[in-house]
Amino acid sequence: MFTYNKQQITIESINAFDLASKGLNDKNNKTRENIIGAIINNKVPIEYYELPRWSDLKTSIFEYISNLDDKPYTKIECKHKGGRKFNFDFNIILYSDNSDLRIYNIELKFNASCINEAPQFVSPMKPSQYLSSSYEDYYYTNYLHQLATLSGLTLPAKEVYMAQIHTNKPKCIKDFQEIYYKGCEASSKFTNNETDIKFYELAKKISSDSITAFIKETDINFTMLSEYLQASQQGKIYMLYSDGQFIKQTVNLDDYIITSVIKNPQKFRYECTSANGKKINVLLRWKNGNGIAFPAFQIS
Repeated sequence: MFTYNKQQITIESINAFDLASKGLNDKNNKTRENIIGAIINNKVPIEYYELPRWSDLKTSIFEYISNLDDKPYTKIECKHKGGRKFNFDFNIILYSDNSDLRIYNIELKFNASCINEAPQFVSPMKPSQYLSSSYEDYYYTNYLHQLATLSGLTLPAKEVYMAQIHTNKPKCIKDFQEIYYKGCEASSKFTNNETDIKFYELAKKISSDSITAFIKETDINFTMLSEYLQASQQGKIYMLYSDGQFIKQTVNLDDYIITSVIKNPQKFRYECTSANGKKINVLLRWKNGNGIAFPAFQIS
């Protein structure tokens, strides 16, 4: 075992490159990124490479890098980025004797051989800035009171709710969120309490009802969303992983200029077409509990 980027990596950690349940996505994504970084930064104990899977993975990573840049280099470095501040996962930096730096912004996608197969390429916060009206306002005004009534909780002040809702754990909705996960069977906080389960089921229902009704009467701002999508993809190079191999793919920014939209309220999304005829699905959803916290777009 060794520690890299504050994570303990074992021989078995390479199993993160196997297909797994959706619930393990976030954990495995982090492990995959850290394994790649550790290999590039030469932090993996040499005995790991005595196992074919580790040796083959290292070979595939450096084959990807040779396709990324075939010029000679004297040093290579991986710097992890990710998070809300960046639209990519890490930099691969190549150094040469003449002090020249070649820096590449890399986005890792698992179980995809082309960008179109990736389940999501970006998830912008505060989706209402790209819409003709505010979903957060709409939900608060028309639906959130149902959860307050069922649970006996006090509805937070609207201005506080609007300021805090774009986080994983808004303070103003903390009590609502706790009951939600107590009623969710897949959660470690599940109580099997009938009252908690009713709250959870209602939250799911009004989330679906609100998104469906909202999309029916709300439009996307073509220009603003196109500008965001292009900015998020500018200078990005994809590192796609499929069947044990890493594949390099770059983007055509014209793919992200939206020219038309069809609403599909029943599937909670706007179905967009780009200038190049590429299909882009813009799904409106909650990231941390249906009807509870962090409304966002999931764009694929």
